[in-house]
Amino acid sequence: MNRLPHQKPIRFVNEILKKEGDFIYLSCSFPFYPTLAMVCEAAAQSSVAFSKEEGSKIGFLLSLKDIELLKECNNLEFEIRIKKDTSFDSLNEFSFELLKGSFIYAKGSFIVKLQD
Repeated sequence: MNRLPHQKPIRFVNEILKKEGDFIYLSCSFPFYPTLAMVCEAAAQSSVAFSKEEGSKIGFLLSLKDIELLKECNNLEFEIRIKKDTSFDSLNEFSFELLKGSFIYAKGSFIVKLQD
């Protein structure tokens, strides 16, 4: 994940685990039990998996939509399942789920604008 400009302790995404159809699964870890804000940041960082360019590219989280905490996040290690829903110029909408095993801990969607 060398395309992320983030560094520890704000860098939550570790690596791409697999691709299944339109979904990409990434591992993420947190320094302590994550808040919903940390989950949203990890999801936004996960969007880099859809980048086809080498090197880091700056993206700005513009909006969050339908964000839900479904289960208390009492783990440090999770997977994020992310999908790019739509793209228009430099705006990209993604949906995500925070997973641990077969449980969904959080879900929602967000828009990222890539720097020109």
